[in-house]
Amino acid sequence: MPLSGYFRAATAVRVHDTLYMFVDGTIVARADNWRPLGKTHDKRRAFGHSSYRGELVPVYDLAVMLGREPSNSCQIVIVKMKEGYVAFVVDEYIGSISAVDDTIRLSHLDIFHRVQEAA
Repeated sequence: MPLSGYFRAATAVRVHDTLYMFVDGTIVARADNWRPLGKTHDKRRAFGHSSYRGELVPVYDLAVMLGREPSNSCQIVIVKMKEGYVAFVVDEYIGSISAVDDTIRLSHLDIFHRVQEAA
């Protein structure tokens, strides 16, 4: 197999010191100055909301959902999944890359399997 077979293009973000690629979601928007209404360390609950195309979008701290320390960032990415939109606080939006990196399988984060509550 050629070396290019081990690489693939994807949209990536940085969470603390680690680069992650989104596998089953597509980043459709981002904001650099989003501020949460209040912080929580409960990864099962959104700690704020944003809006995208008139739809209320829950915002999660991706670092906390991945078992890391909470992020101090105010940058979010809004991700389109087949179930709807969700946003994540990330430390940096990288954009399109072609590399072997950690992947985020959003379907495993159990976001859409519970009732959403507005903050």
